Amino acid sequence: MREIIYLIIATIFLGLNFHLAKVILKEVNFIEAGFWRFLFGFVTLIILGAKSLPSFKIIQKNLNGISLTGFIGLFGFNLFFFLGLQNTSAINAALIVSLNPALTILFSSKILKTPIKKIQLLGIIIAFFGVTYLILKGNTTNISNIQFNYGDILILIANVFFALHHVWTKKYATRISSLNFTLLTSLCCLIGFLILLPINGMELVTTHTYGFWMAVFGIGCFGTALAYFLWQKGVQIAGADKAGIYMNIVPLSAALFAILFNEHLHAYHLIGGLFIVTGLLISKSSTSKFFK
Repeated sequence: MREIIYLIIATIFLGLNFHLAKVILKEVNFIEAGFWRFLFGFVTLIILGAKSLPSFKIIQKNLNGISLTGFIGLFGFNLFFFLGLQNTSAINAALIVSLNPALTILFSSKILKTPIKKIQLLGIIIAFFGVTYLILKGNTTNISNIQFNYGDILILIANVFFALHHVWTKKYATRISSLNFTLLTSLCCLIGFLILLPINGMELVTTHTYGFWMAVFGIGCFGTALAYFLWQKGVQIAGADKAGIYMNIVPLSAALFAILFNEHLHAYHLIGGLFIVTGLLISKSSTSKFFK
C-alpha cells in the first residue's frame, strides 16, 4: 500500500513540473533551467540524507548502475524534456508523456524479463483514453487540431529515456538506499548540465524575478528531490512495469494544477480523471499480490 502512496505523490509533483518548467523557461534557456533544477534538488537531498551519505566504497561498487540511471536515464530525460518544452505546447507534451506506461512495460519485458499481461494492456488503454480525453478537453474533434512538430519529437525521446530510467531504477536501486540512489543519480544530472552550461552561458542570479526563483524552488525541492525519491522507492517495491502505469496521473495532475496558473477546472477534467483512475485500478488488480 505504501508504494501506491509514494507513486501517487511523486506523479502529482511531476505534473506540477510542467507549469513550473514553463515559468522557468520564460527567463532562461533549457540548459540553465536544468542546472537550477538539479542544483536545488541535489542540495535538498544532501540536507535530507546528511546523516546517511554514501561512502566512496558504496559509490564505487554501484557506479555502473548509478551512471547508467543518472547520466543516461535521468539526464537524458531532463535534457530533452526542457528542450522539447521550448518547442512545443504543454498539451502535446502531456499527450506524449501518457505513452510512458506502455514504453516502461515494453522495456521492462525486454530488460527485466517481466511478463506482459493482457489486463495490464487493457488498463493502459483505458487510462490512455482518459488522458487523451483530458487533453482534447472532452471534444474529440480537437484531435484534428493537434500538430506534431520538432518539440514533440524531443518530448518523445525524453519519454524513452524516462522509461529506461524506471527500469534501471528497479534493476540497480535495490543495491543501495533509495535516498542515496536518488542523491547520486541527481548528482549525475547536475554534472551533465554543468558540462553543458558554458555553451549558452548563465545570466547573473540578480537578473531573475521572484516568480522564477519560486518556480526553481518548487521544481527543485518538490518536483525533483521529493518526487524522484518517492518514485524510486515506489519502483523498487512495485517494479518498473507496474509503477509505470501511475505515470498516467501526471497529465491529470498537470490539469488540476492549471487552476493555480489562472486556468479553470471543467467537466472533462473529472471525466478524463475517472478513466485514468479506472485504468490504474484495472492494471493494479492484475498484480494485486505485489501491493499487499
